[in-house]
Amino acid sequence: MDLREPPRRLRALTSYAVTLAAAQAGELAGRRVTRHGATKAAFGVLAVLDEFGPSSQADLGRRLGMDRRSVSEEAARLEREGFILRKPDPADSRRNRLEITSPGRELLSQLDESLSAMQDELLAPLSAHERGELVRLLALVNRQAPE
Repeated sequence: MDLREPPRRLRALTSYAVTLAAAQAGELAGRRVTRHGATKAAFGVLAVLDEFGPSSQADLGRRLGMDRRSVSEEAARLEREGFILRKPDPADSRRNRLEITSPGRELLSQLDESLSAMQDELLAPLSAHERGELVRLLALVNRQAPE
C-alpha cells in the first residue's frame, strides 16, 4: 500500500489536481528564484514595475494580490539591494512610488530565463499543443485572456 496515494474522491476533484500542480510549481519556482537571491514576490514586483512603469505600493499590491505589509517589506528589501527606487509620489506626497532600476531589470531578466526553464521542467510530460491548451483552459478558469 502506497501511503502517499490520496483517496479516490480527492483524485477525482479537478481542484485537487490544480492544487497539487500549483504546489509543485510554487516549490520549483521558489527554488529557482532563491538561486538568484530573490523571492517569488520580488519577481512579481519587478515584473509589474517593468511592464507598467512606476507604481504606488497600493496599486502594486492590488495587481499582485499582496497585502500592504508584504508589499512594503518586499519593496524595502528590493530597495536595500538596489533593484528598485522608492520615492514620494509627485501626485500624492503621502504615497511612495516604486521604480525599477537597471540592476532590477538585469535581475528580472535572469529570473525570466530561470522561470522559463522551470516551466519546461514542470510541463515536461505535455506536448507543445497540450501546454497551449492547458494555458488556454486555466485562463478560462481564472477568467483571463490567454497571451
